[in-house]
Amino acid sequence: MTYKHNDMKLPQAFCVIVAMLLAMIFFVFPIPHTVALRNLFVLALIGMLITLWRKGMPSVTTDVVAYRNGEIQALGALTLWMFVQTSLWAADRSLSFDDFVIDWLGTLLLAWVGYTIVMKLSKAGDSSCADKLPAWIALALFAHACWLLGYQIVQWVQIGRYPLGSTPYGTYAVLSATINMAFALLAADLAVRWTGEGRLFPWSIRTACSLFFVTTMAVVAVKARNGVITVFAVTVLLALLLAWRDRAHWRQSRRGIIATLLALVMATSLLAVNFRFDERWVTFIESASLGLDTTTYKALRRDGLDLLPLLASGQPVDESAYTRVAMFKVALEGIASQPLGFGYGIGGFGHYIKVQYNGKAVSSHSGLLDFTLGNGLPGLVLFLTFCFLLFRRGFLAWTTGNPWGLALMLTLTNYFVRILLDDHFGSFRLKMVALLLGILYWLTIRPTPDSNLAK
Repeated sequence: MTYKHNDMKLPQAFCVIVAMLLAMIFFVFPIPHTVALRNLFVLALIGMLITLWRKGMPSVTTDVVAYRNGEIQALGALTLWMFVQTSLWAADRSLSFDDFVIDWLGTLLLAWVGYTIVMKLSKAGDSSCADKLPAWIALALFAHACWLLGYQIVQWVQIGRYPLGSTPYGTYAVLSATINMAFALLAADLAVRWTGEGRLFPWSIRTACSLFFVTTMAVVAVKARNGVITVFAVTVLLALLLAWRDRAHWRQSRRGIIATLLALVMATSLLAVNFRFDERWVTFIESASLGLDTTTYKALRRDGLDLLPLLASGQPVDESAYTRVAMFKVALEGIASQPLGFGYGIGGFGHYIKVQYNGKAVSSHSGLLDFTLGNGLPGLVLFLTFCFLLFRRGFLAWTTGNPWGLALMLTLTNYFVRILLDDHFGSFRLKMVALLLGILYWLTIRPTPDSNLAK
């Protein structure tokens, strides 16, 4: 492929525009009432991709045939199964097919856009442009941690006590998911610096530590139990990965031991702080045990929470723990009753609740259970296979010298654990994670002089 001399300056200008668009997309996506603005930025990003294609911008000297990779084939098999299941066995085929096209295929489109645009911006022999894009995303996500803490500090000054858990906009669950994404990226950057593999982001180590510290404070300040549990899982995984990576050098160097211990101490501290300041943990076990009694679980039968039971002390149950456990159990019953699924979309759980309990519900509060209830056990197996192979791809890249593999692993783990505990499997949250994973996936599999990962 040949290029005109005046075209050689275009990649840098285009890189800045793409980076700004990505930053704006990830900044506005958790803010309520910004759907039109977010879609506008996404359309502009797609427009940039079309422009790059028309300009014939180079990607790399060696082609990457991603569809030959096992994780992409597993994703294709999963999508095919979801289409067949929705077409043949969905309880409401029209609704499920609409969700399949808009939600799932829309998610795959954004993942492909992220993958392709970062590939197009990777010039032959110079990957600096592509490497900078996740930094812009990390900063956009980090901005919400600053916004949260700044808002709470102002309230603290005004009311005289620290308003732990208060949020400047939206719900704490959405804001927590945003901060957790920043945490995973910043943790990967610090780990890469610690192991001496370079750095993921272009700022200094002091800045990296400051960003990570503020983000960790925001994880606690948003007061989301599931967010803290997810960060705990990500941090423990990071500790295990660092310990495994440095296992052969522990006798010569204490670096691996120190990194592992620091990660474990931080993970334990986050849980301890959340236990201390989130009063809901006090009644969690009793509330959860009551939720297992789905026979007398009346709240599923009507749109309201006035029929929630009381604890032995006479106090109200922890609504979150009670409803989650009850709905988890009900979702498992639905999966057992219809192992091939009710059709794509969280409407599958609502359909089961309506038929079984004559009640109203949208989600089981677990995105993974919602997904399984909709797409059946074959869909679950294919999804788990895809996640395993994608994680393996990141692991193989990281262990052979590509630090972006660690960012891919931590980002994937962060989202996977979160959808176990929350109904985040769908809508804009899934699309934003897919966009980020698409970018990280290319950075993970791109060919390098000393790597054959992408062959």
